Amino acid sequence: MTEKGRVVANFRAAVAVLLDSGELVTAMPLSKLPLLVAGDIVDYDAERIVHLHERATVLQRGDARGKPRPLAANLTHLVIVSAHPPGIDTLLIDQFCVAAENAGISPIIILNKTDLYEQSERRKLDMVLKAYLQMDYHALAVSRDSADGMQELLDLLQDKSVAFVGASGVGKSSLIKFLLPDRDVREGAISKATGFGSHTTSVTYWYEMGRGSIIDSPGVRQFTFAELNSVDVRNGYIDIARAGQDCKFANCSHRHEPNCAVKQSVDDSAIAQWRYDNYIKLTDEA
Repeated sequence: MTEKGRVVANFRAAVAVLLDSGELVTAMPLSKLPLLVAGDIVDYDAERIVHLHERATVLQRGDARGKPRPLAANLTHLVIVSAHPPGIDTLLIDQFCVAAENAGISPIIILNKTDLYEQSERRKLDMVLKAYLQMDYHALAVSRDSADGMQELLDLLQDKSVAFVGASGVGKSSLIKFLLPDRDVREGAISKATGFGSHTTSVTYWYEMGRGSIIDSPGVRQFTFAELNSVDVRNGYIDIARAGQDCKFANCSHRHEPNCAVKQSVDDSAIAQWRYDNYIKLTDEA
């Protein structure tokens, strides 16, 4: 009898699936199916995965040949973490925002370690939060050590399926440990049920988290996005894309054209200068 379930881990040789009945099983995908990843919704029948349901979203990056490779599926939000130290990196935040927007995933901006910020860093934190909040993004300042903002973060993530990304040293792991205090126990249960050891540290896991879920692995947390072209960048900057609708030219690059609504918005401080500077850098790279 066919049962529906969710992929909670892929061990290469097989996948772990949490069935709607609550049973955790190990299964082999049919050869005709694409690579299955944590978060996928599948149909299970007699120790086999026989069908992959359409993915609402997929987080992917380029492999060694530049071909897109899925990392996680059916995310609703990408939690982008930055902190000082090592430093609030608005360019990296914007890169992740652009990648998320192009994947149909909503960004959430988290500025961590607020207990360590001196006055100058606090001013930058407030400036960055204000810019993203003006775009109707969720943006929040937190500290794992002082618990500042942590309950707000927990409440914010309810009913959402998320993955955490950001540079090394910004505290992604400590935030995930707060959100999933029994993560090691649950990972061990998956490993015991599947017969695959927990030493497979590159495995991506899907965990229930209250009314939401979190997809976690070092590979996802250190995710670097695939190449983005200039159109992707332009569409991914939602404040610039919105303002650009009023430009004189439909294909305005927002650099040197006359009657550019984006440049006027920057002059009027409706778009932050640093956001525009990051946009120029990313379009140059694209």
